[in-house]
Amino acid sequence: MNVTCSTKYELPKSSWVDIEFHDLTYTVPQGKNNNKLILRSVNGQFKSNELTAILGPSGAGKSTLLNILAGYKFRNATGEILINGKPRDLKLFRELSRYIMQEDLMQPMLTVYEAMMVAANLKLGTALSKKQKQTSIMEILELLRFQNAKNTLTTQLSGGEKKRLSIALELLNNPPVLFLDEPTQVWMICLACNA
Repeated sequence: MNVTCSTKYELPKSSWVDIEFHDLTYTVPQGKNNNKLILRSVNGQFKSNELTAILGPSGAGKSTLLNILAGYKFRNATGEILINGKPRDLKLFRELSRYIMQEDLMQPMLTVYEAMMVAANLKLGTALSKKQKQTSIMEILELLRFQNAKNTLTTQLSGGEKKRLSIALELLNNPPVLFLDEPTQVWMICLACNA
């Protein structure tokens, strides 16, 4: 069965974003006079409207690469990152992208719905009415098959449910780029949503 979401209003339109990276190298200090090489001359591209995975064994540098591409790590990194063929403007790129990290940080005193409303108010501001925000929240919760947990405190969620809430929070403003660290967890959630 496929999950469909009837759009009662449209989320903000996403722009197309192609990402290219060339010769990315990343080192960390090790001891007084040495550096440890984490990434060496990594190249790649992510095309708009495509799902791309970075695969490798534990400790291979996948999270480090995502952190560099998302703009969370840049000290000791060299190479070139292009957005739509132009050098990345980090401030603008952070507005276009979202990053779902391995750790799920939640507001402990809020329910799922309250957390979503706080995020909607912060991310969407006054661009949408309260009613439109409520509709958007419910559509996203339905899409992720999470509407039955809307009144559950975030502290009472399982690990998988916290990951699902992390995804829901980032989908509110329909970002054109979504970085997912530990995609296996996210993939399992997507499979469960489409079951």
